Amino acid sequence: MKTPTDDWSVECKPSGQHGYVFYHEGTRELPLYWEYGGGDVIVIVRFDEPDKFALRHPWAVERKREILERVAGELIRQQAPGCRSEIDERSLCIYVREKIAG
Repeated sequence: MKTPTDDWSVECKPSGQHGYVFYHEGTRELPLYWEYGGGDVIVIVRFDEPDKFALRHPWAVERKREILERVAGELIRQQAPGCRSEIDERSLCIYVREKIAG
């Protein structure tokens, strides 16, 4: 039997130069905003207001690292094969970067 933490998906909704990534877990949804980066950062994904994260999504507070890792992994798999991710748990950001040769 699947538990809610086993039943998850990531959905990308682009809109020009930015958009949203939605993390779905069971009946819950966590929206993250994305925009193009600069330099070796291809995309920055973040929760719009990190200071309100705990208020809006209390179910995810204790598992934010796990959720960010899932989102990062799916973004790489779905949208950016050959890239790598860097997670800043404190600011609730994911940086999708080009892999450095060597």
